[in-house]
Amino acid sequence: AADPMKNVGKLFIGLLKMLIAPLILLTIVHGVSSMGEARQIGRLGSRTVGLYLLTMVLAVGTGLVLVNWVQPGVGSELANSEFFRGAVGADAQAAEGPPPIGVFLLETANQLVENPVAALAAGHILPIVAFAILLGLALARMGESARAVTEFLAGASTAVLMIIGWFVRLAPVGIFALVGHLVATIGFRIVVENLLAFSAVVIGGTLFHSLVVLPAMAWFMAGISPRALFSGIFEALVVAFTTSSSAASLPVTIRCVEEGLGVPRHISSFVLPLGATMNSDGTALYEAIAAVFIANVLGFELGLGGQLVVFIVSIATAIGAPGIPSAGMVTMVVVLEAVGLPGEAVGILLTIDRFLDTFRTVANVEGDAVVAAIVARQ
Repeated sequence: AADPMKNVGKLFIGLLKMLIAPLILLTIVHGVSSMGEARQIGRLGSRTVGLYLLTMVLAVGTGLVLVNWVQPGVGSELANSEFFRGAVGADAQAAEGPPPIGVFLLETANQLVENPVAALAAGHILPIVAFAILLGLALARMGESARAVTEFLAGASTAVLMIIGWFVRLAPVGIFALVGHLVATIGFRIVVENLLAFSAVVIGGTLFHSLVVLPAMAWFMAGISPRALFSGIFEALVVAFTTSSSAASLPVTIRCVEEGLGVPRHISSFVLPLGATMNSDGTALYEAIAAVFIANVLGFELGLGGQLVVFIVSIATAIGAPGIPSAGMVTMVVVLEAVGLPGEAVGILLTIDRFLDTFRTVANVEGDAVVAAIVARQ
């Protein structure tokens, strides 16, 4: 029974990988181009984007420090199991390890000017992100004359999100197949031990970012105490936790930020929808921890260069991750393959992704609210 489970699991991973490139291209282009509707790309837009990048940098830094301290997956018996030979498959990309940092930086610079059509076909994410940002800025500057294109992109982005929604509904079947094959080839106890350690690191890192880093930013940069912050946006955080969707939480987040934190309407209506598109603190933190965990399981030492690759790619893919449940499991494949690890290894993470997604979404929504409060007071 393990072989049919293996095939179903690999098919599910293939469905996720199919959507990565169009998802990131459409969501970023639409998100950046929509900034021009309010003619606010200037100072307000640059401050907002800069703060969103800062929160994601701090989140990924927190995740990498914690995962290197705890080291989940090191010495795991999973490395000697049939799971990665079965669920990953012999035809999957071999675990080569990360490139040297100098090679990575040179390849990244060359990739950024790669033909965008070729990048889409090859699934190279960084040139897709660069092209999407440039195209979005150009459409925003064109204003009314680009309305037809922006409306088309909005529709295409919604369609891709709908397809992902269909696949997420299939997740229980794919996850059952992956878990069934994993347990059949290595045993329940080892799986649980590894996933518990990984989950503890993810939840611990997310809580530290949500309870320490973001409140500290709000206090020092906007003069809002932690108590005032959490009382002001409590309802939005509850909705984020229960829906695992920053997009679904957006209307509540806007109301809480305006009424609870005193952010003006013209700022909240610009900053928060943009944040739902491009700011994913929890997702970036999760992807960085997951990449190091998979490397530990497979017995690879990423080193400083490899972890810098994880740092950059986690932020780049989190920018393009949509605010829907379990979106991070789509972009997670990119982060793994960027450091020479088999993307199919994400199968072991899918087993608990939905549970961890609730914590990630809370961090995403809180990060949006904190940035809106800071922008309103600067």
